[in-house]
Amino acid sequence: MRENVFDSLKGREQNGEPVVDALADPYLQHWVHDERLIHVAKTLLKADNLAYFGDGGYAVIGHGYEAGKDVGGWHRDNTDRSDVNAPDWQGRYSLIRFGFYLQDHKARSGGLIVRRDSHNRILRGWKAHLHDRYLNTGIGDVGVWNMRIQHAGLGRCIRGLPGLALGPYLQKRLPEFLQAPFPKEERTGFWLSYGLDDHHLERHCKYLLTRSERKVMWSNAHYPEAIIDDCRAAGLKIIDMPERMRRAIAAGDEVGTLLHHRQLAY
Repeated sequence: MRENVFDSLKGREQNGEPVVDALADPYLQHWVHDERLIHVAKTLLKADNLAYFGDGGYAVIGHGYEAGKDVGGWHRDNTDRSDVNAPDWQGRYSLIRFGFYLQDHKARSGGLIVRRDSHNRILRGWKAHLHDRYLNTGIGDVGVWNMRIQHAGLGRCIRGLPGLALGPYLQKRLPEFLQAPFPKEERTGFWLSYGLDDHHLERHCKYLLTRSERKVMWSNAHYPEAIIDDCRAAGLKIIDMPERMRRAIAAGDEVGTLLHHRQLAY
Protein backbone atom coordinates (compact mmCIF):
# COMPACT_ATOMS: atom_id res chain seq x y z
CA MET A 1 0.00 0.00 0.00
CA ARG A 2 2.86 2.38 0.78
CA GLU A 3 4.34 1.67 -2.65
CA ASN A 4 0.94 2.38 -4.23
CA VAL A 5 0.72 5.73 -2.44
CA PHE A 6 4.19 6.77 -3.60
CA ASP A 7 3.41 5.67 -7.17
CA SER A 8 0.37 7.94 -7.04
CA LEU A 9 2.42 10.77 -5.54
CA LYS A 10 5.01 10.41 -8.29
CA GLY A 11 2.23 10.55 -10.89
CA ARG A 12 1.00 13.82 -9.43
CA GLU A 13 4.33 15.54 -8.86
CA GLN A 14 6.36 14.31 -11.83
CA ASN A 15 3.77 13.44 -14.45
CA GLY A 16 1.16 16.10 -13.74
CA GLU A 17 -1.62 13.63 -13.01
CA PRO A 18 -4.59 15.25 -11.23
CA VAL A 19 -5.44 15.00 -7.54
CA VAL A 20 -8.42 12.63 -7.30
CA ASP A 21 -10.05 10.48 -4.67
CA ALA A 22 -8.91 6.90 -4.12
CA LEU A 23 -11.50 5.21 -6.36
CA ALA A 24 -10.51 7.39 -9.32
CA ASP A 25 -6.79 6.83 -8.67
CA PRO A 26 -5.47 3.91 -10.77
CA TYR A 27 -2.78 3.18 -8.19
CA LEU A 28 -5.16 2.97 -5.23
CA GLN A 29 -8.65 2.13 -6.48
CA HIS A 30 -8.33 -1.60 -5.80
CA TRP A 31 -8.08 -0.90 -2.06
CA VAL A 32 -11.55 0.68 -2.01
CA HIS A 33 -13.21 -2.64 -2.85
CA ASP A 34 -10.82 -4.85 -0.91
CA GLU A 35 -13.10 -7.53 0.52
CA ARG A 36 -11.24 -7.63 3.86
CA LEU A 37 -12.01 -3.96 4.49
CA ILE A 38 -15.61 -4.32 3.38
CA HIS A 39 -16.05 -7.28 5.71
CA VAL A 40 -14.69 -5.29 8.65
CA ALA A 41 -16.91 -2.30 7.82
CA LYS A 42 -20.06 -4.37 7.56
CA THR A 43 -19.23 -6.23 10.76
CA LEU A 44 -18.74 -2.99 12.70
CA LEU A 45 -21.83 -1.34 11.26
CA LYS A 46 -23.93 -4.53 11.52
CA ALA A 47 -25.53 -4.04 8.11
CA ASP A 48 -24.90 -4.83 4.44
CA ASN A 49 -25.96 -1.58 2.70
CA LEU A 50 -22.39 -0.26 2.70
CA ALA A 51 -21.40 2.62 0.43
CA TYR A 52 -18.26 4.49 -0.62
CA PHE A 53 -18.84 8.18 -1.28
CA GLY A 54 -15.64 9.58 -2.78
CA ASP A 55 -13.89 10.09 0.55
CA GLY A 56 -10.52 8.43 0.18
CA GLY A 57 -7.06 9.97 -0.04
CA TYR A 58 -3.57 10.19 1.39
CA ALA A 59 -1.03 12.64 2.75
CA VAL A 60 2.77 12.55 2.86
CA ILE A 61 4.63 15.04 5.01
CA GLY A 62 6.62 17.48 2.91
CA HIS A 63 4.47 17.04 -0.19
CA GLY A 64 1.88 19.80 0.05
CA TYR A 65 1.27 18.82 3.65
CA GLU A 66 3.22 20.15 6.61
CA ALA A 67 3.38 18.81 10.14
CA GLY A 68 1.76 21.12 12.67
CA LYS A 69 0.14 23.24 9.99
CA ASP A 70 -2.40 21.24 8.01
CA VAL A 71 -3.28 18.51 10.49
CA GLY A 72 -2.57 17.96 14.15
CA GLY A 73 -5.34 19.64 16.14
CA TRP A 74 -8.34 17.98 17.73
CA HIS A 75 -11.23 17.57 15.31
CA ARG A 76 -14.04 15.31 14.15
CA ASP A 77 -14.72 14.08 10.62
CA ASN A 78 -18.51 14.26 10.65
CA THR A 79 -20.90 17.03 9.64
CA ASP A 80 -22.24 18.21 13.03
CA ARG A 81 -19.17 18.37 15.20
CA SER A 82 -20.07 20.30 18.35
CA ASP A 83 -23.87 20.38 18.59
CA VAL A 84 -25.32 17.21 20.14
CA ASN A 85 -28.81 18.36 19.18
CA ALA A 86 -27.93 18.26 15.48
CA PRO A 87 -28.95 15.38 13.16
CA ASP A 88 -25.60 13.54 13.33
CA TRP A 89 -26.18 12.88 17.03
CA GLN A 90 -29.72 11.57 16.67
CA GLY A 91 -29.99 7.80 16.40
CA ARG A 92 -27.21 5.40 15.54
CA TYR A 93 -24.42 7.04 13.53
CA SER A 94 -23.23 5.02 10.56
CA LEU A 95 -20.10 6.55 9.03
CA ILE A 96 -16.62 5.18 9.72
CA ARG A 97 -13.11 5.92 8.52
CA PHE A 98 -10.20 3.53 8.02
CA GLY A 99 -6.75 4.95 8.69
CA PHE A 100 -3.60 3.24 7.44
CA TYR A 101 -0.40 4.71 8.87
CA LEU A 102 2.21 3.28 6.56
CA GLN A 103 5.17 3.12 8.90
CA ASP A 104 5.73 1.70 12.37
CA HIS A 105 4.13 3.64 15.26
CA LYS A 106 4.32 0.98 17.95
CA ALA A 107 6.78 3.11 19.89
CA ARG A 108 7.12 6.16 17.65
CA SER A 109 5.13 9.33 17.22
CA GLY A 110 3.23 10.48 14.15
CA GLY A 111 0.20 8.22 14.47
CA LEU A 112 -3.36 8.91 15.57
CA ILE A 113 -4.72 9.98 18.95
CA VAL A 114 -8.38 9.24 19.68
CA ARG A 115 -10.50 10.52 22.54
CA ARG A 116 -12.45 7.50 23.78
CA ASP A 117 -16.24 7.88 24.11
CA SER A 118 -16.21 11.28 22.41
CA HIS A 119 -18.34 9.80 19.61
CA ASN A 120 -21.16 9.53 22.17
CA ARG A 121 -20.80 12.85 23.99
CA ILE A 122 -18.91 16.14 24.02
CA LEU A 123 -15.92 15.97 26.35
CA ARG A 124 -14.48 19.23 27.67
CA GLY A 125 -11.93 20.43 30.20
CA TRP A 126 -8.97 18.62 31.71
CA LYS A 127 -10.99 15.42 32.23
CA ALA A 128 -11.19 15.00 28.46
CA HIS A 129 -7.45 14.18 28.45
CA LEU A 130 -8.14 11.12 30.61
CA HIS A 131 -9.86 9.63 27.54
CA ASP A 132 -6.93 10.15 25.17
CA ARG A 133 -5.31 7.09 23.63
CA TYR A 134 -2.47 6.86 21.14
CA LEU A 135 -2.97 4.16 18.51
CA ASN A 136 0.26 2.17 18.46
CA THR A 137 -0.22 0.85 14.94
CA GLY A 138 2.44 -1.32 13.37
CA ILE A 139 2.99 -2.41 9.80
CA GLY A 140 -0.13 -4.24 8.64
CA ASP A 141 -2.42 -2.68 11.25
CA VAL A 142 -5.41 -0.51 10.48
CA GLY A 143 -7.31 1.90 12.70
CA VAL A 144 -11.05 2.30 12.26
CA TRP A 145 -13.07 5.01 13.96
CA ASN A 146 -16.57 6.38 14.12
CA MET A 147 -16.42 9.71 12.27
CA ARG A 148 -18.01 11.48 15.25
CA ILE A 149 -15.04 10.67 17.46
CA GLN A 150 -12.65 13.43 18.46
CA HIS A 151 -9.11 12.72 17.30
CA ALA A 152 -5.82 14.33 16.34
CA GLY A 153 -3.47 13.41 13.54
CA LEU A 154 0.32 13.58 13.82
CA GLY A 155 -0.01 12.51 17.42
CA ARG A 156 2.85 12.15 19.80
CA CYS A 157 3.42 9.76 22.67
CA ILE A 158 5.75 9.59 25.65
CA ARG A 159 9.15 8.00 25.12
CA GLY A 160 9.11 4.58 26.80
CA LEU A 161 5.35 4.77 27.47
CA PRO A 162 3.93 4.71 23.93
CA GLY A 163 0.35 4.07 25.02
CA LEU A 164 0.16 7.48 26.69
CA ALA A 165 -0.98 10.09 24.23
CA LEU A 166 0.25 13.67 24.08
CA GLY A 167 -2.39 15.93 22.60
CA PRO A 168 -1.51 19.26 20.95
CA TYR A 169 -1.65 21.12 24.28
CA LEU A 170 0.76 18.77 26.08
CA GLN A 171 3.10 18.46 23.10
CA LYS A 172 3.98 22.13 23.43
CA ARG A 173 4.79 21.79 27.14
CA LEU A 174 6.62 18.48 27.53
CA PRO A 175 10.38 18.60 26.77
CA GLU A 176 11.27 17.09 23.43
CA PHE A 177 13.57 14.45 24.95
CA LEU A 178 10.56 12.97 26.78
CA GLN A 179 8.54 12.63 23.58
CA ALA A 180 8.91 9.59 21.35
CA PRO A 181 10.60 10.43 18.03
CA PHE A 182 8.91 10.17 14.66
CA PRO A 183 9.79 7.25 12.34
CA LYS A 184 12.77 7.73 10.06
CA GLU A 185 10.59 7.15 6.99
CA GLU A 186 8.39 9.87 5.51
CA ARG A 187 5.17 9.92 7.50
CA THR A 188 2.45 8.66 5.19
CA GLY A 189 -1.24 8.15 5.87
CA PHE A 190 -3.98 6.69 3.66
CA TRP A 191 -7.66 7.03 4.56
CA LEU A 192 -10.86 5.43 3.28
CA SER A 193 -14.36 6.26 4.50
CA TYR A 194 -17.49 4.13 4.27
CA GLY A 195 -21.03 4.52 5.50
CA LEU A 196 -24.39 2.85 5.44
CA ASP A 197 -26.60 4.20 2.68
CA ASP A 198 -28.92 6.15 4.99
CA HIS A 199 -29.92 9.69 6.03
CA HIS A 200 -26.65 10.29 7.91
CA LEU A 201 -24.66 9.58 4.76
CA GLU A 202 -26.91 11.76 2.59
CA ARG A 203 -26.47 14.68 4.96
CA HIS A 204 -22.69 14.18 4.97
CA CYS A 205 -22.61 14.10 1.16
CA LYS A 206 -24.39 17.46 1.09
CA TYR A 207 -21.80 18.78 3.53
CA LEU A 208 -18.86 17.50 1.46
CA LEU A 209 -20.15 19.39 -1.57
CA THR A 210 -19.47 22.63 0.33
CA ARG A 211 -15.75 21.88 0.88
CA SER A 212 -13.13 23.44 -1.36
CA GLU A 213 -10.70 20.51 -1.19
CA ARG A 214 -13.45 18.18 -2.44
CA LYS A 215 -13.95 20.39 -5.45
CA VAL A 216 -10.25 20.01 -6.24
CA MET A 217 -10.32 16.26 -5.63
CA TRP A 218 -13.50 15.55 -7.58
CA SER A 219 -13.16 17.92 -10.53
CA ASN A 220 -11.02 15.45 -12.47
CA ALA A 221 -12.24 12.26 -10.83
CA HIS A 222 -14.00 9.65 -12.98
CA TYR A 223 -14.87 6.10 -11.97
CA PRO A 224 -14.30 3.48 -14.70
CA GLU A 225 -17.28 1.20 -15.15
CA ALA A 226 -15.07 -1.85 -14.60
CA ILE A 227 -14.08 -0.54 -11.17
CA ILE A 228 -17.70 0.13 -10.25
CA ASP A 229 -18.48 -3.45 -11.28
CA ASP A 230 -15.68 -4.70 -9.02
CA CYS A 231 -17.14 -2.72 -6.12
CA ARG A 232 -20.61 -4.09 -6.69
CA ALA A 233 -19.23 -7.63 -6.86
CA ALA A 234 -17.59 -7.05 -3.47
CA GLY A 235 -20.89 -5.87 -1.99
CA LEU A 236 -20.11 -2.16 -2.04
CA LYS A 237 -22.39 0.56 -3.40
CA ILE A 238 -20.74 3.55 -5.08
CA ILE A 239 -22.17 7.02 -4.63
CA ASP A 240 -20.62 8.99 -7.50
CA MET A 241 -19.89 12.28 -5.75
CA PRO A 242 -17.63 13.61 -8.54
CA GLU A 243 -20.52 13.30 -11.01
CA ARG A 244 -22.98 14.70 -8.48
CA MET A 245 -20.71 17.70 -8.00
CA ARG A 246 -20.41 18.27 -11.74
CA ARG A 247 -24.20 18.17 -12.10
CA ALA A 248 -24.56 20.67 -9.26
CA ILE A 249 -22.10 23.06 -10.92
CA ALA A 250 -23.89 22.72 -14.26
CA ALA A 251 -27.16 23.58 -12.52
CA GLY A 252 -25.63 26.76 -11.13
CA ASP A 253 -25.46 25.52 -7.53
CA GLU A 254 -22.76 26.84 -5.24
CA VAL A 255 -20.27 24.11 -4.32
CA GLY A 256 -16.74 23.96 -2.98
CA THR A 257 -16.70 27.39 -1.34
CA LEU A 258 -15.63 26.46 2.20
CA LEU A 259 -12.00 25.95 3.16
CA HIS A 260 -12.85 24.93 6.72
CA HIS A 261 -15.66 23.12 8.48
CA ARG A 262 -19.02 24.82 8.78
CA GLN A 263 -22.05 22.96 10.10
CA LEU A 264 -25.07 22.65 7.84
CA ALA A 265 -28.24 24.36 8.97
CA TYR A 266 -31.01 22.14 10.31
